[in-house]
Amino acid sequence: MPPRPDRSDGVRPGGVSRLRAIDPLVPAVAGVSLVVYVLHGFQGMLSRDLGIYSYAGQQVADGVPPYLGVLNRAGPLAHVLPGVGALVARLGGLDDVITMRVFFMLMATAAVCVSYLLGRDLFRSRGAGLVTASAMLAVHGFIQYASNGPREKTPMTLFVLGALWAVTHRRWFTAGVLTSLATLCLQTAFFSTFTTVAVGALLLATGGRVRALARIAVGGLVPVAVLGTWFALAGSLGAAWDGFYAINRRYTVPNPLDAEREMVWDDLQGAYGVTVWLLLAGTILLVLVSLAALSRRARAAEPGLVVLPAMSAGLVAGLAWILQEYDAWPDLFPVLPFAAVGLGAGFAVATHGFARRRRDAVAGVLAVAAVVIALTYSLSTRNDSLRDQREATDAVLAVLPADATITSIEAPQPLVLTGRTNPTRYQMFRSGLQDYMEDTWPGGLDGFKRDLVADGPDLVAVGETVSRRWRASIQPDYVYVGSAPLWDWYARASLGDEAIAELRAAAGYDADDPLAEPLVP
Repeated sequence: MPPRPDRSDGVRPGGVSRLRAIDPLVPAVAGVSLVVYVLHGFQGMLSRDLGIYSYAGQQVADGVPPYLGVLNRAGPLAHVLPGVGALVARLGGLDDVITMRVFFMLMATAAVCVSYLLGRDLFRSRGAGLVTASAMLAVHGFIQYASNGPREKTPMTLFVLGALWAVTHRRWFTAGVLTSLATLCLQTAFFSTFTTVAVGALLLATGGRVRALARIAVGGLVPVAVLGTWFALAGSLGAAWDGFYAINRRYTVPNPLDAEREMVWDDLQGAYGVTVWLLLAGTILLVLVSLAALSRRARAAEPGLVVLPAMSAGLVAGLAWILQEYDAWPDLFPVLPFAAVGLGAGFAVATHGFARRRRDAVAGVLAVAAVVIALTYSLSTRNDSLRDQREATDAVLAVLPADATITSIEAPQPLVLTGRTNPTRYQMFRSGLQDYMEDTWPGGLDGFKRDLVADGPDLVAVGETVSRRWRASIQPDYVYVGSAPLWDWYARASLGDEAIAELRAAAGYDADDPLAEPLVP
């Protein structure tokens, strides 16, 4: 039987009574989460990666299937879900970026609510659920993307939490569907989530392990079949296969976490702040409390313990993958739910012998502390950089005709902010994508650069981290005219001296900037 939360009102579901039986803490958790995320704001900087997912969503809203609008190595839902937000914006006459961010904020809020349900049902305690949800809410990096997205890791985290909740209730088909959805957001979610679901089926299935595993497999195939049918009908199945699997398998070079441990730790502390210690404590507690499942007496006292070994196995699998492939702090997102469960488990065990009022009081104090941590981060990191990016883009484009064209070189932001379309699906040239282009574009990367110049877009937006060699390859046909937050502007020299001078005035050109010097390929 699946674990049930304790009930204080004695109401059994049915008719009006079912409404009364709704856990009041669920809307409370949702409300507090919304306050934290709304206060963080929706005007944060649109980075390169956030710009790519925003642009991908706009392309999907325009009817272009994933991977055909922009080449990306993440899962297809990383394109589709922002596309839902962009489509809502189009239907309602709203701003694309803000609407996508609000949509992703709602998914982040749902993730915190599912965290509560997971902890509550696992340990049959609202207090444990509150601690689990509070831990999830407090994580700084999760707040960052909750309102300043869209980033594929937010819905991925929601689906991972849902899969863990399904395991708790022995819903194997649902667990398979949610594991698949998490993986279709970001492939790295598969290792931790599938391990938890598979081990859970082997340890917990009462109706037959083979049947449970079969239900997981069928559930996992359903989203794949739906998306695969769409891609096949749209003629994009090959591109989807390349973007989802082939490029990652053949071209991506592993980046082990232990290569630069000190830099990694600084990166984690910078992103997660004090909550990095919560994550560390949660992972340790999950493993330690899982050991209690070996005791029959402990399992009898706390039935939810039987599920924890499966979650510990998923945690270990997720950490093992991160050790092999670590790019930056968001790579920890697949294991955030496990850390939150670990903190909820630690609370459940530590307060097991407490009277109910005392247990609830402790949970309330911990929840308030977590909310204070979340609010402090939310308010202290709120910024309006998106407005600066809009103003910088509008100022430059005001100089040119309304139909001026832009090509992005690792700078999708101006495309997103103006609703323009890149002339090719290639915008990113790192993490193996440049090697894929070498093999697929006529003439390779050098041929692409020549074609870019030959196509003659009015402006080329170049990301700040793009090499000087890359920039030199489009000169002298294109000249540097100034910068915007996170990218630089290059204008077609044939626009004429007068237009170039106006563009430089609009873009804040500095003649002493090293980029203003002629570059040699």
